[in-house]
Amino acid sequence: MAISLLMAIYCMPVFASKYYVVERAGGSLGVISHGRLTGSIKNIGNGTHVIVYFGNRYGYAISRNGYLSKIDPATGKIVLQKKISKDTVDFCLSKNLIAVADYKPKNIVILNKEFKILKTIYTGSRNIGVEFYKNYIIFELMDKNQIWVVNLNNFKIIKKVRQIGKFPIDALVSGHDYIAAFLIGQKFGVLNLKNFKYRIVDYGEKGSFPRQIPHYGIYSIFNGGAYIPAVGEKKIVVVSLKTEREIRSVNLIGYPIFIIFSPNRKTIAVNYSGSADNYLTLIDIDAKGLKVIKNIKAGRRIMFMAFSGNSRLIYASDYFGNSVNVFNAHTGKEVAVIPVRSPSGIFRVPYKLDK
Repeated sequence: MAISLLMAIYCMPVFASKYYVVERAGGSLGVISHGRLTGSIKNIGNGTHVIVYFGNRYGYAISRNGYLSKIDPATGKIVLQKKISKDTVDFCLSKNLIAVADYKPKNIVILNKEFKILKTIYTGSRNIGVEFYKNYIIFELMDKNQIWVVNLNNFKIIKKVRQIGKFPIDALVSGHDYIAAFLIGQKFGVLNLKNFKYRIVDYGEKGSFPRQIPHYGIYSIFNGGAYIPAVGEKKIVVVSLKTEREIRSVNLIGYPIFIIFSPNRKTIAVNYSGSADNYLTLIDIDAKGLKVIKNIKAGRRIMFMAFSGNSRLIYASDYFGNSVNVFNAHTGKEVAVIPVRSPSGIFRVPYKLDK
């Protein structure tokens, strides 16, 4: 009944409600379409950490043990696969290129979309936070506390920023800024990609808990603010990139891990570690601040979440329940329970993929 209701209300054109869900124990991607599990893409690689991005009509996935896969969403088939490294947790796409940041071996690999290796950049460090920006590729050297910028026209290193902060663990590009997060301390770094000037934003208070970034890819930039899970505190803090000060916060029921925004940028979803890991929280964003909409008991260890393209639904990976549970993003009411083995990451296939 719940699945039928989901299909009736939210049925859209092909791909509109299609999701890839990492089946962690099986090293595969479960395919959810119109509220039900319709298939599984096998042999992705080690499923303990898998990222999927989309572009140029295809999906691209990287596994923890370094298998890069090119997937046709129309057929659910792997059309190309190549082992890039022994240990990988990060990669990114541009219109024509792919960049893979490796832990082992300690390098950055740049490929074209047919997986031909164009350049391997040896760094002597585990690497993360890889991003494209115009004709540059930027990444962090985790073990050296550095940021490198590479010109894609000739693959030359044009900038090395040293002593950026302790233990870089994540990064994103917002406008012309490359924003680096650290595992240690109440700071993040901002590299201006126009003039390559670097500054450290220190927003912490002496004697307070360290506000860390404990996992890859879990904070966001919106309206000039960095939304950060405050590890050691049951709250989200928002730090202004302009004033470098905390401008708002919201108290939570547990210690937050991931923060994701709805496509319409009106709602935040948060999941938790520890005793609250069965819950997800929906938070309303408005001009006055952040307001908790609802705390949802969403399953048995919620590993990750994803909003539907129209922002009406929230999909949650119920790891120990072996299901993806779907909720109304405005009311928190459960809409569907979709059986999926050991689910973790959820990736929404775009309505339309680039040609």
